[in-house]
Amino acid sequence: MMKVFLVDDEIAIRENLRNSFPWEENGFQLVGEAPDGEMALPMIRDLNPDILLTDIRMPFMDGMALCAEVKRVLPWIGVVILSGYDDFSYARQAISLGVKEYLLKPITADELGEALRRVAGQIAEERRAQSLRREAASGNPFLREKLLASLFTEEGDRFEDGQLMRQMRAMGVNLAAGCYVVIDIAFPLKDEARARAREALSALAEATGGSVFTCGMPHGARALVLGDNERDAEERAYSFAASAAHLPQLEHCESLMLSIGETVTDYFDIRRSMQSARHVRHAAAGRGGGRRIIGVGELDDETTSLNSLELSPLYERLQYAPVEELDAILADYADLLGSGVEGRELALGYLRIAAVIAAQRIVTDAGADPQRVLDEGLIAEALRAEGLEAVRALLEQAMACRDASGRGLGQTPVGRARSFLSKRYSDPNLMLQDVAGEVGMSQSHFSTVFAQETGLTFTQYLTALRIGKAKELLTATAMRSSEIAFAVGYNDAHYFSYMFKKQTGVTPSEYRKENGNQRG
Repeated sequence: MMKVFLVDDEIAIRENLRNSFPWEENGFQLVGEAPDGEMALPMIRDLNPDILLTDIRMPFMDGMALCAEVKRVLPWIGVVILSGYDDFSYARQAISLGVKEYLLKPITADELGEALRRVAGQIAEERRAQSLRREAASGNPFLREKLLASLFTEEGDRFEDGQLMRQMRAMGVNLAAGCYVVIDIAFPLKDEARARAREALSALAEATGGSVFTCGMPHGARALVLGDNERDAEERAYSFAASAAHLPQLEHCESLMLSIGETVTDYFDIRRSMQSARHVRHAAAGRGGGRRIIGVGELDDETTSLNSLELSPLYERLQYAPVEELDAILADYADLLGSGVEGRELALGYLRIAAVIAAQRIVTDAGADPQRVLDEGLIAEALRAEGLEAVRALLEQAMACRDASGRGLGQTPVGRARSFLSKRYSDPNLMLQDVAGEVGMSQSHFSTVFAQETGLTFTQYLTALRIGKAKELLTATAMRSSEIAFAVGYNDAHYFSYMFKKQTGVTPSEYRKENGNQRG
């Protein structure tokens, strides 16, 4: 069953396609949707669909820009354009980007089904052709892999490596590039299962159009990634690794390690990247098994996991903030809660509860026991006192514990990202690339590391953060749902309501009634 991802800024169109088209009956699975290209891109990386169905005219990142980015880092995805604009210039641009179908709205279920089946057939045929091309390479299905494997030996001769490059070029493989990255792929499969996994990895590499090459190794396989520059090579490496982890032949492998080596700029330094990738595998294996994608930059990162999707924006702001900012944060939070509330005491009461919860979570994240660190009398005083002195003292205890454990601001890229998100979540234009840039990572690298350290994809995390804040505002303020939507980062109030119900099971108004605030 092929997976489809839908992108359209009109929620009515998305709902119609989602609900009226018989996806599974036609052999497809709708795995996700988004209202614009920028929001879609990180979700596409996470979900790894076979087919992208996208509109052209959308805010932030339009369909053409999305197609170009998908073609660059995820070239194996088939693209179908769904547009209300009968403009030849768009069709011509779509052809240049390798778009497989160009459909004009409005479209019937039959037309969509026929188009998807055509694309699915093309993808299947391309995969078969890629397999045949690999087998026909130089008349020997194993020669190219054996040549590539010789680059991954312990010692190498520059003259022989130069000859290898020329031999590969004669076979139609150009290894000249600006940068190189080696991925070490370890999986405990044997015999036929191992062979099928290697074949699937080879097919995925073939679909990149010459930017990734794989070969089998005793412990699994290795991949050589080519890029124009360091950022491009890293982006391709993490995109390939994430897609490899989703392959059916590896998706249910309980122990899968994809170790990404350092980026090198010289073809003759590929072994150095290979050695660093192998070092990452060995070091990470010593810290426990499981399925992981890990690069050289993550070896020393401390990891933290979220206990649930119930994120508190107060907790997020305090989690990595210095103690010196505590007074300003509490004042900002109290002012925000006080907006629209009849009686400031209601807001302060909510703040006391949120502060106690935040203190307990900060201590737990630091690896300590809240019952041992936090003074019980101080907790009781923080919950009932009229002022915020006890609240401040309690949070100081928690933050001191955090700082002593080394979990403060700046300790990890993900820590800095979460702090950044806690301050910027209400910006409707906030996208993954903004946060990745803030912590100095490529988008694919950041997306992978963030998901593994938090247990959530970037999109899930940001959505949960925004919905968590919306819950607070629905409970503690008289703001209308449309006002809350804009306050937590949604430009479209209807889309906010859809996402709120998807996350909580109830509409915003139902949530407000169930939680004791029936105003507005």
